Amino acid sequence: MLAEKNAYIESAYEQLQVISQDQQKRLEYEARLKATLDYNQGMLEAEQRGELKGEQRGIQRGIYATISDGLEDGLSEARILIRLQQHFDLSEEQAKQHYNQFQTKKGF
Repeated sequence: MLAEKNAYIESAYEQLQVISQDQQKRLEYEARLKATLDYNQGMLEAEQRGELKGEQRGIQRGIYATISDGLEDGLSEARILIRLQQHFDLSEEQAKQHYNQFQTKKGF
């Protein structure tokens, strides 16, 4: 009944009837549909990986900026570590690791 009211739905319904009667066409349709769904899923996963990677880079830059600013302000290592723990919700060990990585990269 709905197909009779809308030409697009009627056309799609007719195509569905033809496809369902011909096994080869149905298999081709299912293969195209699967390929489309796989592609869309792949794109979604790639987007999610990209967002996560960007988030991680942003956090890393923020951590390095906090360490750099602390050093420029003459703060002690202990005070910088406390700031890192507070601002980035890091454990003491994680804060130390980031601090040591920064020192190594910057040649301090």
